[in-house]
Amino acid sequence: MHRSLGLPSLLALAVGCLHAAPPAPSLAAARAALKGLPLRFESNQGQWSPDVRYLARSGGVKVALTDHGPSIALPGTGRVDLVLEGAAPPRIQPLDPLAARTDYFVGPRSNWRTGVASYARVRYAQVYRGIDAVYYGNRGRLEYDFLLAPGADAGSIRMRFHGADRLRITPDGDLEVQVGGAKLIEKRPAVRQGGVAVAGGYVLLARDLAAVRVGRYDRTRPLVIDPLLIYSTYIGGTGDEQVNAVRLTANGLLYITGPTDSPNMPYINGAYSNSVIGATTTTPATNIFLAIIDTSAAGGFQPTYFGYIGGSAVDIPLAMALDAQGDVYLTGTTTSVDFPMVGNSLLSTFPTYYNTVTVVNFTGLTEAFVLELNPALYGEVSLLYGTYLGATQGSTYGNAIDLDQAGNIYVVGTTLAGDFPVTANAYQAGLWGGQDTFLIEFTTASATPLYSTFLGGELDDYGTAVAVAPNGLVYMAAYTESTEFPMAGYSYQPNLAGDYDLIIAVLDPTQFGTESLIYATYLGGSDTDEVFGMGVDASGNILLTGVTLSSDFPVTPDAAQPTYAGNGDIFVTVVNPFNPHSEFLVYSTYLGGSQTEVGYGIGADAQNNIYVTGYTLSPDLPVTPNAPLPTYPGGVDIVAAKVIPHVAGFSGFGYVTYFGGASINSGQELAVAPDGTLYVTGFTGGVLTTTSNAVQGAYGGGVTDGFLFVLSP
Repeated sequence: MHRSLGLPSLLALAVGCLHAAPPAPSLAAARAALKGLPLRFESNQGQWSPDVRYLARSGGVKVALTDHGPSIALPGTGRVDLVLEGAAPPRIQPLDPLAARTDYFVGPRSNWRTGVASYARVRYAQVYRGIDAVYYGNRGRLEYDFLLAPGADAGSIRMRFHGADRLRITPDGDLEVQVGGAKLIEKRPAVRQGGVAVAGGYVLLARDLAAVRVGRYDRTRPLVIDPLLIYSTYIGGTGDEQVNAVRLTANGLLYITGPTDSPNMPYINGAYSNSVIGATTTTPATNIFLAIIDTSAAGGFQPTYFGYIGGSAVDIPLAMALDAQGDVYLTGTTTSVDFPMVGNSLLSTFPTYYNTVTVVNFTGLTEAFVLELNPALYGEVSLLYGTYLGATQGSTYGNAIDLDQAGNIYVVGTTLAGDFPVTANAYQAGLWGGQDTFLIEFTTASATPLYSTFLGGELDDYGTAVAVAPNGLVYMAAYTESTEFPMAGYSYQPNLAGDYDLIIAVLDPTQFGTESLIYATYLGGSDTDEVFGMGVDASGNILLTGVTLSSDFPVTPDAAQPTYAGNGDIFVTVVNPFNPHSEFLVYSTYLGGSQTEVGYGIGADAQNNIYVTGYTLSPDLPVTPNAPLPTYPGGVDIVAAKVIPHVAGFSGFGYVTYFGGASINSGQELAVAPDGTLYVTGFTGGVLTTTSNAVQGAYGGGVTDGFLFVLSP
């Protein structure tokens, strides 16, 4: 079976000799945003010197791809030419054309060029026998992979850096290229065979010449010198943790949250609390933890914030949103009667448990919570808002949260409480089935919700996701066994098709009563279909993932995997509720093997490539040749995948990989940078490959730890 082997090299510019005055904050922010944009390789259509085939720019750095390789022009310090020593003349092929075009109106009209094409990647084919080099961008930086066919010799690769003053291997195993006052850093390659790490790294051959060294391994089996893995770390103490939500800012700050009962997590002084709240020697407490990690080149994946939040019982965050100022909004579930209440709480006291026979205080109920926290503030004053969501007649679960452009808060979840508070303009004023979904909109400036409604049918309904469009419309996702779930608009599928189907709904909270539900449809096949993750792509389409047991789940003709593999597959589906006829289903595919897969997190990059994570039990998952972990390690394993919509068949998978080991592992949520860098979080039973720069390289203990791993585009 064909396998490709990849050698990653990441060049990150760190200029130390330039002493210009710092730019104004607005200019600095603009530059930071530009650096976060995907790197584009523009083709030479006569606007540059003939020896330049493609050119890319980022943060003052120019990367020219010539017939001999990349030439990197550094601001104020000259240039470095990367030449593959002994390489054959390559065939240069642009890959992944981009929508962006460039016009040049410089000098006389004869020099003008319009509609210059751009590409995300450029391949240099057969630079050595059986070896290709592929150049692309990663968060504004140049990255390149060597792809080795079976039988190719990694030892033949020699990288000469013309123009460099010297090369140095850092204590972390990175290759540091020094030129003038600048440093180019090539990250240490990660080498694995199956799920086992193999020793590997750079070796210096001369002042400006380096090669890759690989340790002992079984030469009868495939070897992967990782083209994808950038970073991997455990997140946990001696107790139990998992990461349930993650968000990424434009400047590279990664916010992660989950539950913990560990007293020894690595707090950073100045957080809301440096220790577990409410725990005693005989009664443990499960708190929320919030961490912020700086993923930028300067930050090096170091944590900049860590703190505990919660009460004396069990508090579990399930979803997160961020505002433009960096404030964090969380929702989830709590059984803590002393969960911190701050500001204009909608419900400041934990409800009593109610039934027709007796009233028992504070037993039996789980309630939703919402909080707002400013990580820039010190200690307890950083908590700006806290409220319960719920009522006395049953439990309530906050499963999803989002904000609109005015800062109003939207929460979707599930409630069993018939006395859950609704507003006069609600679509549905009462609980219909045993449990219904709910949508509530409110602001921290008022103790009264702006809009609150039940939404459900005659049986059980589960609200799982929410997203607010720029125009204020609210998208929500749920799954249901109700045959009479409310429909609105021109429903793509007006009737329940199986045991459980998806629900996609669009609401306008500015409307009154039944007018506020402007669209709703079922989506599913003849068995059970459940949705757990939702996102919105750059075109405004809704992305959905979860699990399907239906062999007739709706898929499109261009599906990467058009047929059901069995025992529950992940579905990756894109819909447009504003084209409710034949164009409603934009794209849909299965992803799975012969055993069970479940998808939890989904997102898209700037090119509308789709990323999904979850778990798998299948030894025959359709992994791609570039997978960091192509072999099933046993147990319940993490799955991470990149799906390229509208590319039919197996080529529609940019990558599919296992991650983890022979334990219980699951990807729970993800974040995607515009260039396609993927951040995956979840929980692991302790068999996880970590990178040399991991903040926590070893398993902390307990039943599970959280984790974070990062894959390049």
